[in-house]
Amino acid sequence: MKKNLLSIIILALLVVNLAMTGFMLLSVMTTNSQTAKLISDIAAALELEANGGNTGGFSGSASNVGVTNIATFGFTGDDQLTINLKQSADGKSHFMLVEVVFSMNTGSADYATYGTSDSLAGMRDLVKGKVTSVLSSYTLEELQEDDQKAKDRILDEVQELYGSNFIYEVTFSSVLYQ
Repeated sequence: MKKNLLSIIILALLVVNLAMTGFMLLSVMTTNSQTAKLISDIAAALELEANGGNTGGFSGSASNVGVTNIATFGFTGDDQLTINLKQSADGKSHFMLVEVVFSMNTGSADYATYGTSDSLAGMRDLVKGKVTSVLSSYTLEELQEDDQKAKDRILDEVQELYGSNFIYEVTFSSVLYQ
């Protein structure tokens, strides 16, 4: 009889423990979802403030592009660019052989207008001129030290050319200095 009574008490405690655990789980999950919503709202507000005009022009406003919304075009392979660089302190002429890739946001409203292959082909020489003029204003040492400044200037020039930020990143996929 003692074993049966002990088994019933253990079973009752088990049911009470299970009910309290379920109640605690529901109350914690509700609080957790409210906290997660609050944190995401704060993060969204901080992101808006971080990009709120600090970069100027068109750049910086398309930085959250998903992988499925990326298309690229550029000067690669046989179209790579050979650029005469600004004369450096050693008095020698230097050249840069570079493949430039532009990343485009296919989710942008301007992509439908400017991102088509016909539109890109029509502007290709103008874009090439912008890239060449920016890169030829740097010395070999400046580009080897930090090429991000040149990439940012190219991006600004190309975004200004198009009047849009559907092109949001410039990458040098291959660089060779001479």
